[in-house]
Amino acid sequence: MLSDSMCRGVEEHIPNLTAAYVHPGTFLRRSLEQHTGRFDRVTREALVVVHIGTNDVASVLSPAAIVGQMEALIDQIQHGHAEPLYVAVCSIVPRAVDNEWTRPTVRETNRGFRQLCQQKHNCIYLPTGTLFLKKKNTDQLHE
Repeated sequence: MLSDSMCRGVEEHIPNLTAAYVHPGTFLRRSLEQHTGRFDRVTREALVVVHIGTNDVASVLSPAAIVGQMEALIDQIQHGHAEPLYVAVCSIVPRAVDNEWTRPTVRETNRGFRQLCQQKHNCIYLPTGTLFLKKKNTDQLHE
């Protein structure tokens, strides 16, 4: 699993989780640098869950740029594997600090993540943000 601070402590709740790389405050571009070569050691079929992008929304990046960086990260994860390396991309969850500028960015980015995953091989989009919206809740981290 690759994540920002949203998934801190996830390994305590998923007993068979092979690895959790949790980097509070991370951005997609930084994750590309931090994880270069990390997935080269995976020698069998595996699933990588990516929950990154919340901090990118707060930056000046456009939804298209965020989606482009997610695509680069997916390509890096899947590069050069004989066995399938599946990638599950989580949606960006709503935050209490979202405003009239960031809310549309979250929506457009999530739409872009969904479309990207439909186009990529062995990639699925997980609409995790809808869990928060159904309960009219936010991530409770970025308050």
